[in-house]
Amino acid sequence: MKINLKMVYDDDEVTVFIAPDEKETEEIIKKMLAERAMTVNEIHEALSNLASDDRIRRILRKLMEEGKIEMDKRTKRFRLIS
Repeated sequence: MKINLKMVYDDDEVTVFIAPDEKETEEIIKKMLAERAMTVNEIHEALSNLASDDRIRRILRKLMEEGKIEMDKRTKRFRLIS
C-alpha cells in the first residue's frame, strides 16, 4: 500500500516528509486492515518511522471501541468490520 505524505524538503542526500497526524494515521490503518488482517507488529513494521507503537495501539483501541475493527483472539490479528 502506498502512503502519500507531504514532502517538505528534497535534495541529493535527504528527503523530508511530514508524518501523518492522528486522524491521517487512523485512515491509513483502516485502509491497511481493509486489505488484510494484521497484527500490531505488522502494522508497526509497515508504519515504521511514521507512527509510534503507542499511537498505533491507541488508534486500534479507539477503533475497537467504536466497533470499526475486531481482533481475532487466537491469531491476535485485527481486521476491519464491513
